Amino acid sequence: MSYEVYRVVSAGMPRDHHSIFVETSDDGSGYIFQVVGNIQNGMEYDDKPAERPDESATFQGKVYIGKVSVANYPRIKAICTAIPAPKKQFEGPHCLFPGEPLRRCQEWTKEAIDALLAAGVLEN
Repeated sequence: MSYEVYRVVSAGMPRDHHSIFVETSDDGSGYIFQVVGNIQNGMEYDDKPAERPDESATFQGKVYIGKVSVANYPRIKAICTAIPAPKKQFEGPHCLFPGEPLRRCQEWTKEAIDALLAAGVLEN
């Protein structure tokens, strides 16, 4: 048995929010893995039970990224928590690390998906 895994996009300002959603129930609900916060204050890792993403008022879309076996499902949290959350990158209008590319939830989500694929947790 396996669960379907999606990259979910929700409306946000100034950019849309990206997260990883694992559909663990027949009713379409499941678990979300994400970072929350902003680049003015820094972000932190967050995971929690979630209803169907497409029922949220901020839902923009979801993209299927693979399946995870029930046996490998617990590995998702361990892998996601190992990806550093984006740090504080601005003090007001001043970039604190001008030589580094900005990292937000979109970049963290891509890094987490890449790590899940590299670890063999996600299957196509």
